[in-house]
Amino acid sequence: MSELLFDRVSVRYGLGRGAVTAVDAVSLVVPDGGVVGVVGESGSGKSTLARAAVGLMPLHGGRILLDGAPIPRRGPRPLQMVFQDPYSSLDPRMPVGASIAEMMPGRTTARDRDAEVARLLRLVHLDPATAGSRPGRFSGGQRQRIAIARALAGRPRVLIADEITSALDVLIQGAILNLLRELQDELGFSMLFISHNLAVVRYVASHMAVMRDGRVVEQGPTSEVLEDPRDDYTRELLASIPRPIQYTP
Repeated sequence: MSELLFDRVSVRYGLGRGAVTAVDAVSLVVPDGGVVGVVGESGSGKSTLARAAVGLMPLHGGRILLDGAPIPRRGPRPLQMVFQDPYSSLDPRMPVGASIAEMMPGRTTARDRDAEVARLLRLVHLDPATAGSRPGRFSGGQRQRIAIARALAGRPRVLIADEITSALDVLIQGAILNLLRELQDELGFSMLFISHNLAVVRYVASHMAVMRDGRVVEQGPTSEVLEDPRDDYTRELLASIPRPIQYTP
C-alpha cells in the first residue's frame, strides 16, 4: 500500500505581515498505485505542494501522510521527485552512473551498484555503456530519462513529477510521457504529476485536481473534470487551450 495523503496542508513564504500563503489548506489523496495530476497556472501553488511532500518546504499547517504515517525524514526516502529542468537537476561534474548510484539505499558492492545502474538505464531506454559519461553529453530528453532513473534508484513508493516535460519540445514530451506510463504500469508506484498542461494530465492521470491561488478549486476523475467542469476557473483553463483553425474552401 502506498497512499499519499495531503490533509489540509498549508505552506507559507516569509514571516509576519509579509508572509505569503502559497498553499492554503489543501486536501488531496494519491491512491495506492494511482496517478493524480495537479494543474494550474504559474503561482497556483502546485509546485510548492510537490516540494512540501518531499520535505523541501516546511509545512505551516496540516500534515502529509504515507500509508497513514508521517513521512520519514531520515534514511531511505519513500518519495522521490523528478524536477522540471533537466539541465540543472544533474551535477555536471558527476558521471551519470555515479549520480544514479548515490540514490541507492543501503550498502552494496561496486559490482551490484554497477549492475543496478545498468538495469535502470535500460529501464529508461538508455544504453548502459553511457554510465561513465557526464550530463553534458546528453540531450534534454536524455537527461530527463537519467533524472527518472535516478529517482527510481531510491526505490520510491511514490514518484512526484514536477512539470517534467515543460522544458522539452513536443516530440520529446510525448516520448517522456509514454515512458512514465510504461514505468508506472510495470513498477506500480503511485505518482503525483504536476503540470500546467491539461492535455498532458488527461493522458497521464486518472484523477486530477485544479489549483488556483494556493487552493484546490476542483478535483475528481480526470474525464469528469475535463468534460463537465464545475468551477469557473477550470472552464477558463479549458477555454484557453489552443484549437486548430478550421478553414473553409
